[in-house]
Amino acid sequence: MKISFFAALVFFCLCSPSWALDITSIRFGTHPDKTRAVIDLSAPTDFRTFVLQEPDRLVVDMQDFAWNNPGISKDNKVSVRDVRYGSLGGGKGRLVFETQGSIIIQSAFLIPKGNGLPDRLVIDFKTASAALTQQVGAQVLGNMQSAPTNTQDQGYDIASARSVDIPLPPRKNLSVSQAALHAPQVIAPPAEKPLIIIDAGHGGQDPGARGANGMYEKTIVLAVAHELRRQLEDSGKYRVKMTRESDVFIPLRGRVNFARKHKGDLFISLHADSIRDSSVTGASVYTLSDKASDKETAKLAERENKSDLIAGVDLSHQEDDIADILIDLAARDTMNQSKFLANTVVSGFQNDGLKTLQTAHRSAGFAVLKAMDIPSILVEMGYLTNRSEVERLSSPKHRQKIATAIKKSIDSYFQKIAK
Repeated sequence: MKISFFAALVFFCLCSPSWALDITSIRFGTHPDKTRAVIDLSAPTDFRTFVLQEPDRLVVDMQDFAWNNPGISKDNKVSVRDVRYGSLGGGKGRLVFETQGSIIIQSAFLIPKGNGLPDRLVIDFKTASAALTQQVGAQVLGNMQSAPTNTQDQGYDIASARSVDIPLPPRKNLSVSQAALHAPQVIAPPAEKPLIIIDAGHGGQDPGARGANGMYEKTIVLAVAHELRRQLEDSGKYRVKMTRESDVFIPLRGRVNFARKHKGDLFISLHADSIRDSSVTGASVYTLSDKASDKETAKLAERENKSDLIAGVDLSHQEDDIADILIDLAARDTMNQSKFLANTVVSGFQNDGLKTLQTAHRSAGFAVLKAMDIPSILVEMGYLTNRSEVERLSSPKHRQKIATAIKKSIDSYFQKIAK
C-alpha cells in the first residue's frame, strides 16, 4: 500500500502541468488560545476557508496548485489528523485538514512576501462544540453557501486526490481514504491586503490637549495620521481607512463601530498626552484592560473617555456590545494580539531613537479600544505640556519619523504572527 501510494504520487507530480502556484511548506503550531496553520506559497492567491462536519474538517479553496511533497511540521498538541488535497476543476484546488473534533475559524489572511519570507496564508482556529461550530459558521461566514455534512459524490473530479499522513493515534471506524473533498464549489474573493484603521484622536469641538506653544492635540495627531496612511499605502502591503480625515468630531463609539463595520485588521488610535509635570517627555502605547496599570493611566483613560461629553454626547452608560459568548472567545485572542502589537510599537519607537516612558506599554479601560474583534492600541506620541516635545511634534520631520516607526512596527507585527 505504501509503495502504490508512492508510485501514484510520483506519477501525479511528474504528469502535473506547469503550475502557477506551489505550496512549499505547511506548519502547524499551538498557542494557549488557538491553533495556527501557516501555508507557504510561491505566489499570492485568492482563497476561501470554511469548516465541514462528519468528519470535522477545515477546508481551504484556492488557485489550483502543485503538491511536490511540501514539508509538513506540527507539534504533538495540534488537533490535525490528516491533510488531503485535490483539484476541483476550473483552475481551483482544495486543501482539507481533518481535525480531532469540531473547530471554529478565528481568522484567515494572506501576508505578502518580504524580508526573505514567502507569501503566507495564515489560518487561526480553535476547538469548539459542534453546536458552536454551526453558530459561528452562520455568524462569521454568513456570506458563504451552505456546505453539506455528507460525503456523497457531488460530481467533482477527485481521482487525483492524495493524502498525506500525519502520525497520530488512529480514530476508530475512520477510513483514511474517505472522500473529504466534496462541497459546493464557491468563487473565492480576491485575497485582500490587511486593512489598517487609523484613528486620529479628538477633532472638531473636542480639541484634545493644548500644547505649550498653543497647538492642539487634534491638529498634531491628524497630521501624523495622514503621514502614516501615506507610508502604509505607498508600501503596497496594506489598505488604509481613517476614522476622520479632517477637523470633525467623531464620538468614541462611532470610531469603534467604524473599525468593526469595515472589518479592520488593526486599529491604531493616535494621541498626544498632557500632564501637570511639564518636565515629563516620551511616548507610550496603551491596550485595553479592566484595571489600569497605574493611577496616571487611569486618569488618562478617564480624560480620553470624556471626549463624547465635550461634544454633548454621553454614551458611557450604554452596555458594551460584547454580550455574545462567541465574541468573548474572539476577544481573548484579540487582547493578546493587541498586547503583542503594543510591545512591537514600543520596540519600534526605541529602535528608531524615539524616546519612550520607562514603562512604555500600559493598559486601562479606553473606550476607543473596545472593538473586541480587532487588535487595537492607543499611541500617545508625547507630552504637549513639555515645550521641547511639543515643538518636536509640531515638526513635519519628527511626525514623519513617528509614522515611519509605527509603519515598520506594523510590518514586523504581520511578519511575526505568521511564524
